[in-house]
Amino acid sequence: MLSSLIDVSGWTAEQWLAALILGFIIMATLLILHRVVKLFRLSKKPRYKPNLRPLRHAQHRHAKD
Repeated sequence: MLSSLIDVSGWTAEQWLAALILGFIIMATLLILHRVVKLFRLSKKPRYKPNLRPLRHAQHRHAKD
């Protein structure tokens, strides 16, 4: 049943080319969407912020001594 719906034996070169271009466009669109979603997920992650205040404070205190 499925093979009768997708019968490509009679396709011309232009139809093959159109199908390949359409497949390429679909794959490129999916890849771009995947990367955009990945970028948004990355931007929502909290960034690591080291607590440098105690270190600066300790170094400043030793310099006075």
